[in-house]
Amino acid sequence: MTVRDTLRDVKRRLTSHRMFPILNFPNRAISTWSNYIWPTVRAWITWLFKSREESNFTYALTERCRINFIAGLSNILNQSPDVIREYLNEIQDDADFKRHITGLLPTHPDRYRTDLEPHVGRRMVWYAVVRATKPEVVVETGVDQGMGAVVLCAALKRNASEGHPGRYFGTDINPLAGYFLKGAYAEFGKVLYGDSLKSLETLDKIDLFINDSDHSASYEQAEYELVKNKLTPRAIVLGDNSHVTSELAEFSMRHGRRFSFLPEEPANHWYKGAGIGISTGDVCNLGV
Repeated sequence: MTVRDTLRDVKRRLTSHRMFPILNFPNRAISTWSNYIWPTVRAWITWLFKSREESNFTYALTERCRINFIAGLSNILNQSPDVIREYLNEIQDDADFKRHITGLLPTHPDRYRTDLEPHVGRRMVWYAVVRATKPEVVVETGVDQGMGAVVLCAALKRNASEGHPGRYFGTDINPLAGYFLKGAYAEFGKVLYGDSLKSLETLDKIDLFINDSDHSASYEQAEYELVKNKLTPRAIVLGDNSHVTSELAEFSMRHGRRFSFLPEEPANHWYKGAGIGISTGDVCNLGV
């Protein structure tokens, strides 16, 4: 037996011993700390000093995440990757959008919990879906400060300039929600205040529905079931809580819809990101 064989045999005996997990504790602790835990802690410490946010975190996304979004949406929406890439670039490079958000920050009642850089994150997927499918009615439940509302209205604004008008309706129980939905963007939509289930009952049809309100599974399910008969044949449902619950996936299976999931990957942030569930009906008729 060679020296190498002897060492291999010793290692095999050690690793197969029932005490090995305990004996290997220091190595495991150092390895997992340095490779997994410390990078997150370091990013969290940096964020504590640089960010103002306490919830609804905003951040840039990695290029890998953008590529995954492009490939996923290209397949789901039956559009070329180049078209989807152009839509994502539109909102990321939209100077009017950035001026609008940053211009309102000085008078924002919650400016001390809002970061100065308007990162749209996974909302770029919302934007691309609106640009690709040209919906007439877009509904978002859970508006909060209204950045998502402005992203959606920015897409509707561009659609209208191309001859495809549409309207946005947001719902929120907070009467102060939707601060950013002002100016030119407010011309394309409004916020319905009150319980979202009651607000949704007032709508006749929906081409794009986005669930982002009460993140309990039961309430999420109630919203999907309430709007199911209001969805047009080509309607898309986006679940902003699909990284937490399986409600949209289960809704899709119950009603013969197709479900996909696009996770986001924040760049240089301690938060690991959320994800978007996408439920589609008649896939062949998603385009204009």
